[in-house]
Amino acid sequence: MVRALLVRTARALSTAWLIASAIFLLSRSLPGSGPRLLTDEQASPFGQQATTEARYQQRLGLQTPPFYFRLLPWRWHGTPNQYHSWLTELAQGNLGTSFRDDMAVTTHLRQALRLTLPLTVSALLLSAGAALLLAQWAVHRPRWYHWLLVAGYFLDSLPLFVVGMTLLLVLANPDFWPLFPAYGLPAAASPAGTLSWEMVPYLVLPVAALTLTSVPALFLPLAAALREQAPQLYVTAARAKGASRHRISWHHLLPNVMPVFLTRLADLVPGVVAGALVVEVVFALPGMGRLLAEAVAARDVPILVGGVLLVACVRLLAWLLADFTSALVDPRLL
Repeated sequence: MVRALLVRTARALSTAWLIASAIFLLSRSLPGSGPRLLTDEQASPFGQQATTEARYQQRLGLQTPPFYFRLLPWRWHGTPNQYHSWLTELAQGNLGTSFRDDMAVTTHLRQALRLTLPLTVSALLLSAGAALLLAQWAVHRPRWYHWLLVAGYFLDSLPLFVVGMTLLLVLANPDFWPLFPAYGLPAAASPAGTLSWEMVPYLVLPVAALTLTSVPALFLPLAAALREQAPQLYVTAARAKGASRHRISWHHLLPNVMPVFLTRLADLVPGVVAGALVVEVVFALPGMGRLLAEAVAARDVPILVGGVLLVACVRLLAWLLADFTSALVDPRLL
């Protein structure tokens, strides 16, 4: 089992490297993808636009070729290139510096994650708990199971921003029911993004939006797997021995469908992370969503590559954790 997990870890790291390399090379190879110090209107009165931009590009290390070679026409550039410099820094744990403020990319990501990480973890925990409870409750109640299926498919079909806007209109509308703040963070919030109790009301609706759209992805396959296992002989034998419904559900049915639940949970992690970026834009929260949106607008390639690499690593880590926990539940899966 250890060897299989090591092989999958190596594959995950290779996949993350390939994804980050592709994003880096595409962003550096597109025409006009680099940042500009001055616009044409700002630089034309001075008559030194070319000189100023050249110095700016040299300071950022953008005057060297993007890769080791060029295909058409063929030309070998060698190691003095942007990709080699980026890869060398990445091997040392350095994601580079932002084009906008020369601040380290890791500092930007760390500040943004102080809000995004609690948001995603809370949504995942609530989604997993709600899916487990609803599936276990509905498996023995066919009538309620039908209506929960309808509600699950309905929520699953709604885009995340629609759910977020609906919550805003219903629960944050001054003309209807202003239970929670509509957007942003309190004025006393730390600019570094450190969480405090004053920020909790501002995060209720974003967490609720993520949870409502994530529960169906876990509940629907889990409930179907539980109903498929319910008529099996081991369940009949446990019932004949006098086992209660609660014990049958949690000690007999659930362990047999746990690999399905863990796999779906691992697949849900990147969706929740991506959804958190959308929710942060809808609710005007200073997390990863705003950071990446501002990086796109400013052509801040190091921030974009670092954010994409982080999301890819989260997805691959979720798959590895799902494989490991599934192997603990059922070693035959490896």
